[in-house]
Amino acid sequence: MDESGLTQQPKKQKLNEERDVVDRNIKCLRNLPEEILRYILSLLPTKDAIRTSVLCKRWEYLWTSIPNLNFSGLKPDKRKQFMNFVERVLLLRDSSDIKTFTLSCDVLRDASHVSAWISAAVRRNVQQLFIYLHNFRKPFSLPHSLFTCMTLTELELAMPCILKLPPTICFTNLKTLNFSYVTFTKEHSTEKLFSGLPVLEKLELENCKWVNLKVVNISAPKLLSIRIVEDWENQNDENGCQVMISGVSLNYFRYCGEFYNEYHVHNSPSLVEASVLASWYNERKRQIAHRMYMLLTGFSGVKELTLVFCAVELLTYAVEVVELLPHMPIFKNLEYLEFDELVVNLDSVALLKILQKSPRLKTMVFSEGMSLSSDYERNDRILDPVPPCFLSQLNCIKDYEGDEEELSAVKILLKNAVVLDKMVITCSHHFAKDLEKQKKVHEQLLKLPRGSKHCELVFLI
Repeated sequence: MDESGLTQQPKKQKLNEERDVVDRNIKCLRNLPEEILRYILSLLPTKDAIRTSVLCKRWEYLWTSIPNLNFSGLKPDKRKQFMNFVERVLLLRDSSDIKTFTLSCDVLRDASHVSAWISAAVRRNVQQLFIYLHNFRKPFSLPHSLFTCMTLTELELAMPCILKLPPTICFTNLKTLNFSYVTFTKEHSTEKLFSGLPVLEKLELENCKWVNLKVVNISAPKLLSIRIVEDWENQNDENGCQVMISGVSLNYFRYCGEFYNEYHVHNSPSLVEASVLASWYNERKRQIAHRMYMLLTGFSGVKELTLVFCAVELLTYAVEVVELLPHMPIFKNLEYLEFDELVVNLDSVALLKILQKSPRLKTMVFSEGMSLSSDYERNDRILDPVPPCFLSQLNCIKDYEGDEEELSAVKILLKNAVVLDKMVITCSHHFAKDLEKQKKVHEQLLKLPRGSKHCELVFLI
């Protein structure tokens, strides 16, 4: 036998061994119970799951009972194939329940087809429904059966059009609800929707419009968290809408936007954590400031509060709100206060007022650093009077900039926080590259006088 024959034999043997492994795996897979096979297929994209029907006789109709269906058709050149594919899958499906149904497509002039697909999912006792619809060429209505679906536990609805609500709304098992780019126009039906959610735990409203609505009440007895995002493109009329939010179980609230509407949180004794990431423009600063103040009044019981500093500074500039600042409620449980996105001006009147009203504050975080105004003569009087928390509770301050320009601000905090245990200063990325400057600032920090004898200064790179 020549040398080439000898080299080919191990290769052939290895190939045969690999084939044996594949055959054993296929045999093992074929012997699995149908329930497990369906679960495996449900992890695949719907198109791929259907392609497995050609593998063997046993797999031919397995796909007709997979619990999860995902249809995505946003390519104009494949519109007809997508429509036919969805129709065929739903037509050939057996009577088993659907667990998760996801639909993302352009509606165009096929509103009746899209509505029928959603109806088919509802009839199969769908539990999780994710609908993302685009490009409407004619009025669109969701099937009425959706709003009385007793098996639905999670609904995510994104569609830039008017939400037409039926007379009867009852989501008896819905725990998670997310509306994106939806327009609400009728006060009575909208009120009915948000009051007919007996077990709702999580609510998200992203870039929604409240058109021709003066007041909307959102009340759910088991609501745990709510997140609201208002994009500038989705502004309503000049006065907007008053959105009243209440929930005896509510423990988390987050707002991000420009206050095109007025939000009030009330009757929420369990609220623990709140976050307000607000931005503003000069022409609306008084309105935004007033709405910012009204929202803050509902946070008197929170333990953790995150604010964008420009929203705090806005309270200082707006004339009407300055008159309200002395009446700001006491944040009686606030232990953690974080300022996000922008550098904090330590001599802000509104900031001082918030600190004065936070007697139990233990941790303060400056995510983008801090600064002082150019009026250095009044630096020693910035924390005058010193907030009560600085004298008895504040034990940790974190700063995430750590450059030379912050030293004056750090000096004021170290001097007045008399029970401070730790001040953590983390260098910013641009500052971290300059080792010589780091050393200089570190030495200057260590020399600063401290009001607390036990304060540890931690300098992180």
